[in-house]
Amino acid sequence: MSLTSEQRAATIQEFHDNMALLGITAEQIGKDFGVSGSTIDRIINLRSGVLEYPWIVRRYLLDKAAAAGVTPVPFSALRGDPHDYWFLDDRVIDANQLS
Repeated sequence: MSLTSEQRAATIQEFHDNMALLGITAEQIGKDFGVSGSTIDRIINLRSGVLEYPWIVRRYLLDKAAAAGVTPVPFSALRGDPHDYWFLDDRVIDANQLS
């Protein structure tokens, strides 16, 4: 599945909005996953080349928001359960690891 240019722009903005809401940086997310901040930047700007990675970061942000008791900015294109999308690899999603 490909996102339209509007969906890509909205998704990138939603990542940035949620990070701002939570007061966390790409470097902090990277530290939690054991990767660099620049790797997280590529993922949240939809340039990682791995379709599952944005879904993993999305889950991370939603979990952080729930733990903080705040309502996250909804993701308009990355919605629902990623396991329901045939084109995503469940094994990558469930491993919850980035590289």
